Amino acid sequence: MNTLNSDLLDSYDEELELELEDRTLEHVLEAENFHISDEEKAFRPTYFRELFRLQAELVKLQDWVVESGHKVVILFEGRDAAGKGGAIKRITQPLNPRVCRVAALPAPTERERTQWYF
Repeated sequence: MNTLNSDLLDSYDEELELELEDRTLEHVLEAENFHISDEEKAFRPTYFRELFRLQAELVKLQDWVVESGHKVVILFEGRDAAGKGGAIKRITQPLNPRVCRVAALPAPTERERTQWYF
């Protein structure tokens, strides 16, 4: 539980940094006559609250995987610029890099397209 609490505190620090960057970004966007809607501003606290909750569940899953010795594979498939990188970053952010590994695979060959590729 202490590990989970310290991981959450680290996440809050990172999110605070991101929030400060967003505020700077808001000023830049306003100077360029771009406007962020009030709806988007109101959505951010809900988004981060849910993000932290789900990241805590991922840390629990990671602890269970380590204790039980099981293996978990998560495969993201999609076109370039489909948001995979951001999703992977958010998922792996609170996880221990000694346990969680990310591997970027090249595009499959013609033969590999008809087979499981991992």
